[in-house]
Amino acid sequence: MSEPVRRKPIGELLQEKGLITPGHIQLALQDQKITQERLGEVLERLGFVSQFDVATTISLQDGRPYLDVDHVLPDAKSMRLFNMNFCLSNRFLPIKHDANAIEVVTASDDVDALERLITRNTSLRPIFFQGEKSKVQNAIQYYFYFLDNPVEKLLDREMQLLASDVDNVRSLDIFLGYLLQLAVKNRASDIHIRPMDRTISIAFRVDGVLRAMFAMPLSFKRLTTAIKMKAEMDIAEQRLPQDGSFSETILNNRYDFRVSSTVCPFGENLVLRLLPAKGDFMSLQQLGFFDEDIQTLREIFNEPFGIALLTGPTGSGKTTTLYAAVRALNLTEKNVLTVENPIEYRIPLVRQTQINVKAGYTFANAIRFFLRHDPDVILVGEIRDKETAETAISASETGHMVLSTLHTNTALGAIPRLRSLGIPPFMLADAMVGLVSQRLVRRICHACKEEYTPSQAELDYLKTPELTTLYRGKGCDLCTGTGYLGRTLVYEVVRNDQTLSKMIYSDASVDMLEEHARSRGFRNIFQNGVRKVHMGITTVDELVRVLGH
Repeated sequence: MSEPVRRKPIGELLQEKGLITPGHIQLALQDQKITQERLGEVLERLGFVSQFDVATTISLQDGRPYLDVDHVLPDAKSMRLFNMNFCLSNRFLPIKHDANAIEVVTASDDVDALERLITRNTSLRPIFFQGEKSKVQNAIQYYFYFLDNPVEKLLDREMQLLASDVDNVRSLDIFLGYLLQLAVKNRASDIHIRPMDRTISIAFRVDGVLRAMFAMPLSFKRLTTAIKMKAEMDIAEQRLPQDGSFSETILNNRYDFRVSSTVCPFGENLVLRLLPAKGDFMSLQQLGFFDEDIQTLREIFNEPFGIALLTGPTGSGKTTTLYAAVRALNLTEKNVLTVENPIEYRIPLVRQTQINVKAGYTFANAIRFFLRHDPDVILVGEIRDKETAETAISASETGHMVLSTLHTNTALGAIPRLRSLGIPPFMLADAMVGLVSQRLVRRICHACKEEYTPSQAELDYLKTPELTTLYRGKGCDLCTGTGYLGRTLVYEVVRNDQTLSKMIYSDASVDMLEEHARSRGFRNIFQNGVRKVHMGITTVDELVRVLGH
């Protein structure tokens, strides 16, 4: 009788994949003695690995395909075979079924027992996909809730009740709750409440694009007052812009809402930014960096001293990439301190702080304080003025690695931008380690992706006349008819070298710097975007929208 195959511990598997080191294991085991958690859970909580890392590792070991539950739309009939509590307790989400089998995505620790349980309850053979624990749990709550609570219909019914309430005695709390649920269901990052001449328009920003959702009567202007009260803003002040915030639990997940008001001819315009209070970290690969560039980025971020900058417009994912950069560091051997505005993700091994302008705690002051805390790496949320730039460069020249962001259109554009802030060329030449510029483009929905023959205008734009096939999404229920689902990066990476450093020192033009970078294999943001169009990840229309003609 053959010996059973030994199932390797998750820590050993993650180590074999190069995701963690023995030092990570040792520190996690020290924590585990106190918390009594599973080792994988400790590694996730400490920020050494993401749930994506764990799920894909288990997928490889068990021969079970990985499936991102954010990219599936479960069949209602398949879900009706179970109830929410049953799925939650057993960590699986039914996707679709036929007469013989049912597809499910799971994060269960005992798939064999789950197989027996599903078969006993349905007489169907389960076909398993591996998912991330929190994503599977959230999807179960999300889909079962909206199965029984069609929020679009509930919102419409509540709007009718409020419209008929001429005395304005009915509370807006229920309506606002449905509005926030609808935003979460549509994966919105922002809610725009826009007063018009005869109506109030509600729009959501989804995957970076503003989408008009519905209109309300002008009598709903009191919704603005209700939100301002919730966000602790001055409801009497309707002449000046204001900022506020509040938190809300939606489908068992905590969200922070940052509220901003501005005054327009037809009334106050409100924008609510949705920020999940707890989110899983994304790796450089998940963000959309190609493998060869990930290696370059790891080398940049792990330099012992110098400064590395991420550039791009607001909302281009710079902060998320910075967190991925921090996770690429060996956190067991490095003291990492951050100053952010605000802290968006919490990493236990990183000493994170938040600016407080009223108390005099600015980006520049924080860097000075950090130098007394024996740092190896300093993360500065943003370089926006001369004082912060000078302090960051000085810190990088005294044996520390500094990571930060800057608003420029290209990676090498950071050099003249810092020069305009008064940083002399010789300091930039010595301090600069690497530069990254990035934008976010929408991904083609995999559920409705189709081939098509490109037009001559598209071939001219891509500069590839020999191309015969491109891809697009035709629109489906999963992507709500847009043809897109989720986003990915288009980017460019420049690593400093001796020649480039000398050129920066002599104050060479950006064109000259880019010419040298190209001689070393540099691909600009457009070239990487074209590569993703060829691969069927995004479309020509998206490149034009984000990068222009």
